[in-house]
This record gives sequence, structure tokens and C-alpha cells, in this order.
Amino acid sequence: MAENVATSVAALSIPIEVVGCDLDGMQFIEPAKTLVITRDGATSTLENKLAPESELIVRNLRTGEEALARVVGRFRDEVHGNVYGFAILHRSESLWDVQFPPESTKKNVFLECSVCRDVFAASLLEIETVVLQANKEIARICENCGAVTIWKLTDREISSGRPSVSPIPVEKPKEDPEAGKEKRTNKRAEIKVTACVRYSGIDTVVACENMSRGGFRFRSRKKYPVDLRFEASVPYTKASFNIFAPARIMYCQELANGEYRHGVAYIKTLDPKDWMR
Repeated sequence: MAENVATSVAALSIPIEVVGCDLDGMQFIEPAKTLVITRDGATSTLENKLAPESELIVRNLRTGEEALARVVGRFRDEVHGNVYGFAILHRSESLWDVQFPPESTKKNVFLECSVCRDVFAASLLEIETVVLQANKEIARICENCGAVTIWKLTDREISSGRPSVSPIPVEKPKEDPEAGKEKRTNKRAEIKVTACVRYSGIDTVVACENMSRGGFRFRSRKKYPVDLRFEASVPYTKASFNIFAPARIMYCQELANGEYRHGVAYIKTLDPKDWMR
């Protein structure tokens, strides 16, 4: 049972910044604080409502470290928002800057899908165990159903003929087709929002595909040359206050549909000569 799975949980308040999309598909950037942390995730109260399995960028404001994460589940409602648990996709030992005790050997727990009723043996992450112990259930992708379903602990035996495999696989880094063209130090989250490119006094609204602390990627019908300096606002909303930041084109890829995909990096130190072009 889940109670036999050892976890390293610390009640620690760490200031963080969360970037993601809410249930309405709107991109947000929200400051928050952790409630508890584990070596592979944390819980935090957020004003925005999130969907299970949606991806986030979580940034430790004390150290500047950031990591991609996914929403494991919601604990409860509070006056100022909802408490969510999130798991780090690519474990970063430096994200929390906390020394955890040696990790214990994980034991499988038996979970039953509420839809197909199949039983699987699952090896849970520590943050998933925290959510399961608090809610007595967990929302995860069921490989048999092909959708996110509710899982609960069970004493039933694994279905006859079905192998003892975990329905909660460790996520592998998503392949980036532009990995060879753009060396990046900040992980990017897939976020579908609009952005605005401002160049030579002209504002052009484009489709943003992903973003990170250091830049973003967008598509447009117009081709922008590599190394072009311009200003960008992500996300961008018409008839609203938008913040523009200096950036430059890192690469440009022509797509089959006649559009162009551009990789963008923000310019940290603005040199006046960069704009004398």
C-alpha cells in the first residue's frame, strides 16, 4: 500500500514563480510559495486553476534555478486559491537547494483505474505518494483507456494476463527538432499563446509555441532574418497593457505550410550598438 512507500517530505516555504496555462488555455505567470517539498516535486497554493498532467515552468526565486514540471493533482480549495502538487519532469538536484536523505528503495503499490477497472502495479514518485495519501486518489494517464483517469489504491490482484507494469511512466525529455540550432540553458514549456513582435515601429501578432525564462519560439508568415534585434511581448493581449523586452532571432526554419518558425532569445544586456542596424 502507499503507506509503505518512503518519502522525504519537508514543510518548507520557498518563494517560486510558476508559468503555465490555466483551464481556459490562458497563459499566466504567478508568484507563489511552496508548502512542502520533496526531492521530485512540491505543493503550492495557486490562484489559477490547472488541469492534471498540464506542464509548468517552476522557478526558485532564491536561487534562480528552474525546471519543467507537470501537475500531479489538486489537494484542496483555499480562500486564495487551490493547493496543487507538481512533479519535476527532469529531476534537478539544485532546484530546491536542499539536502535530502538517501533515497529509499521504492515499492510498488496497486492502483485501480476508475474507468476500465484494470489493476496495475505502479512505482510512484514521492510527490505522487504525497498526493495519493492526502486525496486517496490520483489523476494520471491510463495507457489502457488512453486518457487521464482517476486511480485509487486497491487490494485486487492484477488482471490475468496483463503484465505488472506501471501506468505512471517517468517522462522522457521531449525531443526538440531545433536542438542543434539553438543552445539553450533554460527549459521551455509548450504554451500556445499569442506574442507580439515589434520592429521598425510595426507591431505584428504571431503564434507563440513555447517559452522559457530566456526566450520563446513563434510561427509567422513573415520571415525574420537570424540575429535581428527587435522587441517582443509574451503573452500579448490587444487593448491591454503589455510589457515589451529586447530580443533577437536565434534561428529561422521554413515550414511546409509556408510559415516560418523562429527561435528567440531575450537580450540580457542591451548594448546600444546592437540597435544601430
